[in-house]
Amino acid sequence: MKKISFVILTWNRSKMLKLCLNRLHTAIKNKDECEIIILDNASTDNTKDVINEFQKEKKGINIKTIFSRKNTGLNGYKKLFSKAKATYIVEVDDDVLDFPDGLDCIFDNYMSTFPEYGYLALDVIQNEYTDGAKPGAEYYTEVERNGMVIENGPTGGWCACFRKEDFKRTFSLFNIFQKFDFKNGEDGYLCKVLKKRGKKFGIIKGIKCFHASGPYYSKEFEQLDRDIIKYESSGLDNYVSKYKEYL
Repeated sequence: MKKISFVILTWNRSKMLKLCLNRLHTAIKNKDECEIIILDNASTDNTKDVINEFQKEKKGINIKTIFSRKNTGLNGYKKLFSKAKATYIVEVDDDVLDFPDGLDCIFDNYMSTFPEYGYLALDVIQNEYTDGAKPGAEYYTEVERNGMVIENGPTGGWCACFRKEDFKRTFSLFNIFQKFDFKNGEDGYLCKVLKKRGKKFGIIKGIKCFHASGPYYSKEFEQLDRDIIKYESSGLDNYVSKYKEYL
């Protein structure tokens, strides 16, 4: 069995996706113990070309691709999670543009050291243009063990790990009854269900990825229209207004 399945759901973000995939491949240390699974949610840009080129050029790791005929939104995670066969599943947002080296080892070490945690995400780089979608420090309490620190609190799915075994116990509910959108995401659902099973969730303090979220980077990568459509479809009017300010 593989150690980690890295899963990526993407839609019309080819420029970001290319950076994301190349950096992810570089950051994985033990490639023979991992796999990468990519689902293209019926993109209309050149996403398919980016994925096919990545699969053709990158060696040493198993890469699986799924090209959906219909954009199912965040519900695409149902198929991705079901295809993942490793001990751990790591969901990676397609707007994460950099990762710490030895990414697979980091998640393995922290999940082993903190077995009471069912869902752990990398910390995020924050700058004048993005908070990386991470809430403020006041929402977290710290837990330290063997020199490793978890920030216990709100956890997003930008680059987050959970155990396949934990997910299998809730798969039927996840697959049949849940309908996900950007108001009710798969990450929030996983945290809620794992909490009911006695598991905690949190952030790996200080080990950061670059989650290029927000309207500034959306404009930089020429995807404002795409993101506005995404938030309009979920009824997130405040996000729509915020992104339209950058047009």
